[in-house]
Formats: sequence, structure tokens, C-alpha cells
Amino acid sequence: MKIVNKDQNHDINISLTFVSEIKKYIMTYRNFLRFAFLFLMIGFIASSCSKIEETTDEEVGMVSEDKKLVKGNFTSGAHATSGEAFVYDDNGTKKLGFVNFKTDSGPDLRIYLAEDTKATNFVQVSGSVSNGTYSVDLPANADFAKKKHVLIWCKAFSVLFGSAELK
Repeated sequence: MKIVNKDQNHDINISLTFVSEIKKYIMTYRNFLRFAFLFLMIGFIASSCSKIEETTDEEVGMVSEDKKLVKGNFTSGAHATSGEAFVYDDNGTKKLGFVNFKTDSGPDLRIYLAEDTKATNFVQVSGSVSNGTYSVDLPANADFAKKKHVLIWCKAFSVLFGSAELK
């Protein structure tokens, strides 16, 4: 014969029910946090990925081959990238020209001049990227003899969209 204290058994059932409810609440809260984080990340990326503006500068497209100091063609990195990049002198100002340039849009795209495609010792040439034919002034410290790689770089995620080696 087994003697069971009904009050003690009732206390155990209440405790187990309470623990079970707490576990459900915690799991629901964790799932909510996961969903909220995912929703915020998708929103951030979607808002950051604006369409790249297309620019056409006819003068840059007409720079003759003998005026180009160095040039190279873009190859794709993590995203499809194409076109030509070159350095030329425009009345004493060194410029980086782009002809028929095209890349995907992305958050926080920059134009770098670097020693390699890993952005070693880079110099930021521009804080924005456009598709099309255009030029940007090279900063005074942009030594294209040492920094031979033009990079289209996503600063937010440290991702190489594409590059051109200047020769």
C-alpha cells in the first residue's frame, strides 16, 4: 500500500506546470528576437541597396589611347563588374576615368586604389560609385605606380565587387 500526500503531489504538479510555462515563454521570446533581428537586417540591407546612378561624360569617353597613362579592364569579384578604368592627365590634374563601367548596386560602395585586390594600403578615390562613363579626380596621395588596382569595394561588408589592374 502506497501513501501519497495529495497536497505534496499537487505542489509538484503546479511546479512542473509553472516550469513548463516558463520554458514556452522563453522559447517564444527567443523566436521573437530571432524574427526581429532577421527583419531588421533585411530592412537594413534593402534600404542600403539603392540603384546605382548612370552617368555619361562624353569627354571621358573621347580620351585618346596615347593620353591614357595606365589602363585596365574590370573583372568581377563577388558581383558582376565590367568596363575600362584608366588614369589620364587633365591639365595637371590626374583623373581616374571609367568607360562603359557597370556593376551591381550594393550598400556603401567605394572606389579604392590599392596595391592588391585585398585593399592593401588603399586610398579612397571616391565615396560613391556610378555606372556609365565618367571620371573622378585622383587624390594627391594616390600613387598609381604602386597602387595598381582599382577596386569597387563594399565598405560595410568588406566585399570586393570588382577590380581592374592598371598597366
